[in-house]
Amino acid sequence: MFYRTLMLRWLRNVNIRNKIIFIYIPLVVIPLLVSGYVSNQMYTRNIVQKTMQSISDNSRLIVTRIDGIIQNAEGCANILTLNLNRLVQEEGQPTEETDPRYDSLLRNQLSFALLVFPDVDSAVFIDNGGKTYASHPSLEVNAHEYTMSDISKQLIASSGNNVWFNMQKRDFLTRTPEQTVLTLGKKVSDIETGKTLGWLILNIDENSLSNIFPSNETYQSEVDFLTDKKGTVVSSNETEALLKPVANATLRNWILDSQKPGQASPYQEDGILAVGYPLSKLNLSLISQVPIKELYRETDRIQLFILLLIASCLLLVLASAGLLSRTIASPIVRLTRTMRKVKEESLDYSFEVKGNDEIGMLGEGFNSMIVRIRELLNEIGIEQRQKREYELALIQAQIKPHFLYNTLDVIYALSDMGRTKDVKRTTKALADFYRIVLSKGQEIITLGEELQNVRDYLAIQRIRYTDVFDYHIEVPSELHSCAILKLTLQPLVENAIYHGLKPANRFGKLTITGVSRDGKVQITVKDDGIGMDETKLAELWKREEKQSSPSFGLHSVHQRLRLYFGEHYGVQINSQPHQGTEIIISLPEEKL
Repeated sequence: MFYRTLMLRWLRNVNIRNKIIFIYIPLVVIPLLVSGYVSNQMYTRNIVQKTMQSISDNSRLIVTRIDGIIQNAEGCANILTLNLNRLVQEEGQPTEETDPRYDSLLRNQLSFALLVFPDVDSAVFIDNGGKTYASHPSLEVNAHEYTMSDISKQLIASSGNNVWFNMQKRDFLTRTPEQTVLTLGKKVSDIETGKTLGWLILNIDENSLSNIFPSNETYQSEVDFLTDKKGTVVSSNETEALLKPVANATLRNWILDSQKPGQASPYQEDGILAVGYPLSKLNLSLISQVPIKELYRETDRIQLFILLLIASCLLLVLASAGLLSRTIASPIVRLTRTMRKVKEESLDYSFEVKGNDEIGMLGEGFNSMIVRIRELLNEIGIEQRQKREYELALIQAQIKPHFLYNTLDVIYALSDMGRTKDVKRTTKALADFYRIVLSKGQEIITLGEELQNVRDYLAIQRIRYTDVFDYHIEVPSELHSCAILKLTLQPLVENAIYHGLKPANRFGKLTITGVSRDGKVQITVKDDGIGMDETKLAELWKREEKQSSPSFGLHSVHQRLRLYFGEHYGVQINSQPHQGTEIIISLPEEKL
């Protein structure tokens, strides 16, 4: 009580500037220190949690892709088993005097399977007489070592089920002795008699798995690798670590002890943040790790910023203490209350300005900021809705059933006419077309991929409409790596065929050209069809703009380009009646 009385007496006797300094400095410094410390701790924990969640999500995607490769290999083995049985039924079991044509047919079966299942690097069939048939001649080098290997012993003892072997390097049944492969083996038996016909060996190159891992330049020093149940690295972007035990002993013990099937497990020790995700098919685990110091790098900057902020506030208090007075306290309180209402309730409040001094200017600036924030939120909401609408339109239009059905009808007709080569070309073009259309969920692809997609589409349409049009594509190769929205050119080409060339009732020509001009890439789709005058062109744009739901025509392509690349890019149409139509697409010259 005595000290309190002395403190109050002292405060009454000092001037306002010293009172403000005495009271205001603790009010500024202590909250800044506390909030800075708490914020730093919360930010650090949040970074770790978000990083762990991000790594888990990435790991789940990587594991899904690896599982897909494994399933493709098993599917390839099953299909080859059926095909080999059918070949034996048609040609008979191989003997030493077997026609060389039989060898060619069998090797063709292996090579064709690799085309259908590109994830499989190589395939070998060893018949029960010990003769080797391989998809590549180098696989037959040292093939005699197979009979004495553990692979042979395990397959002989198997009952015809798929048998996976550990990732390894060996000097037989591989392209080169330096190649690291994951091997799938299967005993091939005659379906009717049960007699063993031979053994099938499929190899998956380790690079096919490690190429799925993101590079260190993409994710902040993240390292991904696959380990087996013994803690040995079986796939990694770091070749020096391949087929060696995990270098960190603590991490290796955690890998051996903590992995549970189908469940991601976190690890945070020895300066490492790691997540393990087991594969469902094999006894392998995907390990993704990030150095913790990389995560805390930003927190160090925040700490320095807080210290500088505290020092700045102290200087500001000392410099401005003599200028504070009761005349500015009330407006500040009112402004603070208004700001609190805006923060806690809504943006509908505004500050009542009663003067033209600094507080009045601050109030006007606050009011202007609130208005601008409301406008920006509204604009952001509109842009987000528009983006979602066009993304939905893209997803709905990615796979067009009528085009698929028509193409399948063409394949059926060509097959019925015995045009086997045209069937192969059409089927390959259709597969390539949909491979790029789906593109693993990617919205942005290279111009070269988009042009290949258009070539596949035109190859199919050219077979359907042989007497309607021909086409020519001439785009410089240096532009093929530029970024473009998926399915930008194909709708324009489709419009040119169905609305320009077909109605002309004469043989026409479609050309696609590309140039680089003033930092932009300009792609031109031109046809010599019926064309249109300015009135019809204006009606076309107006009709597409008034559609109640997103379309996938010219206007949709134009809007998508402007949405992703900016207002300076999009679609321009030039057309003359009976002379044709020219559509020019403008893109930024950005490389992928």
